[in-house]
Amino acid sequence: MIRGLPPIHAATAKTLIAGVRRLPQSVMLVAMSGVDREFREVVGAFATGVCVVTSEHHGHPAGMTLNSFTSVSLEPLLVLVSLAHGSRTLEKATASRRFAVNILHRRQQEVALDFAKRGAEFPRNHAMQDRFGYFAVRHALALLRCEVTEIVRAGDHDLVIGEVVSFEGSGGEPLVFHRGTFGGLDEDARVPSGRVIGLDNGSGW
Repeated sequence: MIRGLPPIHAATAKTLIAGVRRLPQSVMLVAMSGVDREFREVVGAFATGVCVVTSEHHGHPAGMTLNSFTSVSLEPLLVLVSLAHGSRTLEKATASRRFAVNILHRRQQEVALDFAKRGAEFPRNHAMQDRFGYFAVRHALALLRCEVTEIVRAGDHDLVIGEVVSFEGSGGEPLVFHRGTFGGLDEDARVPSGRVIGLDNGSGW
């Protein structure tokens, strides 16, 4: 992610993209990469947790580091991950119809980096196959075992929706990702003990 770039306005982006369509393909790729960097900078303002999504088919595991994970529904229990086209993890999840979401601990930066290496071998030193056949990351904060219910194509990714069939978790501080860097939570920013905030409990506008 590139830092220090000036913000790009919607009108400017629209004009740039419209002009790009009239350029030769070789120039188009360069111009679009600029928009891509700007977009990454903008969405990087949204701080997220970090997870590793794993899947396995016919004895061949795959896994990748993601921050594009969200809960979708309570009845039934549904979650969603966004997996890039051509990724081995998407291939295995599509074939096996199941995947696991491993939410990482703050001290698991190395795990996140190892699972983010494109084309690398599956880092078995970080994960083990559990009694249900899912690959669980050792010492992760939480594990959600999911069965695929729907796969929706969205641009250069597929949105994989899974029903949670079992889950478990432990205490600890999560790994946080913000503007291309890892971090954690500040003690003074936490909700006081005994007070629960539900951001999705209201009816909204």
